Amino acid sequence: MIDRARSAVRFLLFTSLTSLLIGCAGMPASIPYTPPTYFAYRCPEGAFEVRLGEDKALFLHQEKRLMLLRVPSASGEKYQDAAGNLLFMKGQEALFEGADGVSLDNCKGQLVDTPWRAAAVRGVDFRAVGNEPGWLLEMDEEQGVFILLDYGTQVIKTPPPHLKIYPLTIRTEAHEITIVSKDSGCRDAMSGEYSPLTVTMTVDGKAYTGCGRRLQKVPQS
Repeated sequence: MIDRARSAVRFLLFTSLTSLLIGCAGMPASIPYTPPTYFAYRCPEGAFEVRLGEDKALFLHQEKRLMLLRVPSASGEKYQDAAGNLLFMKGQEALFEGADGVSLDNCKGQLVDTPWRAAAVRGVDFRAVGNEPGWLLEMDEEQGVFILLDYGTQVIKTPPPHLKIYPLTIRTEAHEITIVSKDSGCRDAMSGEYSPLTVTMTVDGKAYTGCGRRLQKVPQS
């Protein structure tokens, strides 16, 4: 019983890094938004997601998770933290300037209702998730492969994959990854959510099984 409780806590911590939930719609032309509000953005140099609350914004960029506070702005909405991370949002556009030198600008976004739609807006081509331990896989033919393992404690990034090769094997200096999907249908053991694909991902000999989807690109509105 204790182990199941611990697993549930770890799962909630993991999904807080990746899950965005709100009604699906086009982004409003002006702020204020009704909090909490969630957006997904696609930029020339990457992608990110934002959750807006009362005078704060949770910024999610792969494994990066930042809580930013709203600060005065002559136009649009501006959020910042003591380290110097800055997020600016106006209408459908946004930019992020990180204290570590990461810069994401010319970003276009939409309101999103599920993590799957958020991933599609960000340009992800294929996404899969699993539990016990919690893991996440996102493949983007332009940006590369992003993997979270063991409830987000391990992060793997690789160059863009050749998605037409199946089953897909990715080799780097540190890892060997194989990804196989079957059109057999899959139901998430924790949430009960249905996905059309059963996915098995093997990382350095360890197998992870979960549910996945091929994502259609969502046009910017």
